[in-house]
Amino acid sequence: MKKHTVTAAIAGLLVLTSAVPALAADAKPATGIQVWVDGKKEAYNIAPIVRNKQVLIPLRQLASSLGIPLDAKHVTFNTARQSTTIRYDQATVVLVSGNPEAQINGIKVPLSTSPILTKQGVTYVPVDVVKEAWGKQVMWDPASQTLQIGVSNKDKVVEILKSFETGDTKAAEAWISKDQYIQHNPSFASGKDALLQAISQSKGANVLVEIQRVIQDGNHVAVHYKKSIAGKTSIVFDIFRFDSNGKIVEHWDNMQDSAPNNPSGHTMIDGTTQITDLNQTETNKTLIRKFVDDVLVGKNRAALESYYNGDQYTQHNPLFSDGVSSLKQALTAAGQGASFGYDQVHMVLGEGNFVLVVSELKSPKGTSAAVYDLFRVENGKIAEHWDVVQEIPAKTEWKNTNGKF
Repeated sequence: MKKHTVTAAIAGLLVLTSAVPALAADAKPATGIQVWVDGKKEAYNIAPIVRNKQVLIPLRQLASSLGIPLDAKHVTFNTARQSTTIRYDQATVVLVSGNPEAQINGIKVPLSTSPILTKQGVTYVPVDVVKEAWGKQVMWDPASQTLQIGVSNKDKVVEILKSFETGDTKAAEAWISKDQYIQHNPSFASGKDALLQAISQSKGANVLVEIQRVIQDGNHVAVHYKKSIAGKTSIVFDIFRFDSNGKIVEHWDNMQDSAPNNPSGHTMIDGTTQITDLNQTETNKTLIRKFVDDVLVGKNRAALESYYNGDQYTQHNPLFSDGVSSLKQALTAAGQGASFGYDQVHMVLGEGNFVLVVSELKSPKGTSAAVYDLFRVENGKIAEHWDVVQEIPAKTEWKNTNGKF
């Protein structure tokens, strides 16, 4: 994961100092404001400013402190429109001097205030651009005059999961809520201490965490990865919920032993990883939720083929091959002589072309399983699918009372 995704945004705005006329109104630099970026205190020769009770960052100095690269691949400037376009880390951001609105992946996003170019030639940007475009945590405390630009929620989750390789609990101690951590893995007691103990005990256990996909939907972050312990490999989905202060307060997961390649040669974890079409997130979530209701819950299985582009469909389930025809055959066989279908959908999360659905499947014998289905959507059709299925243990075996979902 890239830790400084904000840097290109700041770099792109630097060019405004030479290409855009200064705004008529000057902004007076504030005094005593402390700026911390990823835990490091920044020493600025030019102070930040406060306008309409909002903090704006002096771009050139922040760029220098982060070692920002400037290249045409990431930053372009339109003199006629007085705009800067930044393409970086799966986000395209357009900022216009004097306009209190950014365009992020084609979606108009209101800002707290407009970018400013002063008569002194100093360019500032409202700090909420950092949050809106790249998910950085931004916290302003007017009482202490302290501004903190922190690690994104995605990066926090990755740091915690990778800590199982080292046994170092520092990331978990920093990012997990001290008093409000709800655990839904039935093998763990609820609360922060049980997780810290598990991380600590993993030291020297030959744990390897290979993260493949990370998606964020609001205050939820979902991770799809392969975990190996002493050579035994599992495929895992983890979901973390954050509070407004950037602390993890809830966790769900699902795990399945890694299986051999399926009949089409795909593993349970390989395939497309790039997140695209961020402006289609809600549309894709609606599509997948309807597909699950129609086909997997079973409300309208005749609609199956309408969700695909012909027979084009990449399958990562270890039992089935590519193609819609294979899926149709499998669903028909599974439903012969018995009621077949997902019992309940508990959660739908998405980012761009990826949508994750958390469901519950009950067998005729009365046992339940959790099913995490990850879909990739392309041009309004389902193009690829991964899943992890895990049987839910009896309540007598649970170490917490929160339930799997």
